Amino acid sequence: MNENFLSMFKELNRKYPDDYGSIEGLRIDAVDLKGNYDDDDKFDETLLDKLRIYYKEQIITITRYDRDNWKIEDYAYLKFEDFREIGKILSIVMKHISRIELD
Repeated sequence: MNENFLSMFKELNRKYPDDYGSIEGLRIDAVDLKGNYDDDDKFDETLLDKLRIYYKEQIITITRYDRDNWKIEDYAYLKFEDFREIGKILSIVMKHISRIELD
């Protein structure tokens, strides 16, 4: 796994120890421009194309729109009580993504 993603997953696991990695809690999937997922040996974080955040019943997708432009969308209305936590999760995710030299 790539260094920045490994650091991101470790930080999320520390901040959300009861939720991270569970089906009903917090889970992250990343896909590069070649269609490789973050758990694939061929995954290249410099080619990051899409990242999906699954938090409880919410799905937030961050998609590369251009080299430095990103589109963030959700697939349902965000629940007010989850909004603060989703903001914290996005902050952690984007902190680590911003360290990547994207191709």
